Amino acid sequence: MTKEQSKPLNPAKRVQVVYVLTSTEKDIYLEQAYVSMCSLKHHNPSAWAVLLTDQVTAATFTGLRKDETKYADEIIVVNLPAELNGQRRSRLLKTSARQHVKGDFLFIDCDTIVVKPIDEILEVEADIAACYDSHCVDFKENPYYKGNVRMGLLLGMPQQRDEAHYFNSGIILARDTDLAHRFYTRWNEILLEGVAKKVFMDQPSFAKTNYEMGHVVGVLPDVWNVELKHGIKFLKDAKIVHYLCTNRSKNKERQFFIMNDFSVLLHIKETGIIPAEVMETIKDPFVGLSPICHCFAGEDIYFFKTQTFKHFRSMYDSRLFPCLEWSIAKYYGLRRILSKVKNLLTIINGGGRKN
Repeated sequence: MTKEQSKPLNPAKRVQVVYVLTSTEKDIYLEQAYVSMCSLKHHNPSAWAVLLTDQVTAATFTGLRKDETKYADEIIVVNLPAELNGQRRSRLLKTSARQHVKGDFLFIDCDTIVVKPIDEILEVEADIAACYDSHCVDFKENPYYKGNVRMGLLLGMPQQRDEAHYFNSGIILARDTDLAHRFYTRWNEILLEGVAKKVFMDQPSFAKTNYEMGHVVGVLPDVWNVELKHGIKFLKDAKIVHYLCTNRSKNKERQFFIMNDFSVLLHIKETGIIPAEVMETIKDPFVGLSPICHCFAGEDIYFFKTQTFKHFRSMYDSRLFPCLEWSIAKYYGLRRILSKVKNLLTIINGGGRKN
């Protein structure tokens, strides 16, 4: 492990924020981290930003990419097997962060923006704390419940389906305590065990670690990790907005949120300049919302997570959809006509019997 430091070690009682990054010149992950660190410094000038990365990524910090690390007070470089893909290296860094960073810290995923001061995180009394995933207090109401249970089973956790709560691992408060160190050590072990079983996400292993250690993860209020897809209710008071880079759809028109717009991130990548609208969104997250959007609740949420909807959405994007839509319309139109004929015959037959 090596460190790049342009400033002294983090002074006491400053919020320390840790970002984990693996990136190449071909992706936009560094640009996401760049915007997030900028937003952190905008609202929290005294915050200590740590960029935890690997040697493959660090080697690309030249020219414009070097400029995009300017908000990091400290860059920690960990040597990892270069043959592993970026996702695997990112997960290894994330689950071993407690080993590489000294002092209490707030881990924040790169696909986030900080929209308010976060100093009060220092007042939270917990060794490990996170927000409920998808803002669901009851795990069984989570739109991803079935998938999460399935991954839990692959990890050898049949109790997963009976768990009361399920946490999002995108924002984590981690104290520099023995319990937190043990939690991260076990989390990393379970992650590695899961990779052999084709479970590459870090959240299922986070859940299993919490279960094994007796549910030690404390609860952060929803405003600390507002997942835009499910947490619009908390946007007004949000401290950190988690727009989720995987939320970007194939639509060519405006995305739900400005940071899901690939063209915006490409502009930052090409110029190193954060657009004015993004800066305004950092000040007021509502600015980043699409002027035309639709909210869903209740059963609609679960429908839009089904494979059926994904297939229909894929067909909608294809050139064949107009033909398909015409066929479906004709089919249901014919059904309505047949239904009316059936009702008419029923009335006629019924009337004949009465006479």
